Amino acid sequence: MNAFLTVTAFIVLIAAAAYVIHRLNIEHADRIAVHRYTAPLPRRSGRATPQPPVGPRSESPSAGKRREHRSRTAHHR
Repeated sequence: MNAFLTVTAFIVLIAAAAYVIHRLNIEHADRIAVHRYTAPLPRRSGRATPQPPVGPRSESPSAGKRREHRSRTAHHR
């Protein structure tokens, strides 16, 4: 008799948990359906200062020189 009551209690608890999870999923789906993911991003009202256009980069002073390499050490044979 105790085993039957234990099994029944577990089944009732599992059914209650499944119902709660089901209701939470429905509420979550409703919230997702209301939210607009494709809405345009809000635009700034001109407060930002315009950035100057990017021109060509100047060469660094060592761009034409070849970099000297270290000589090989004993472990690079």
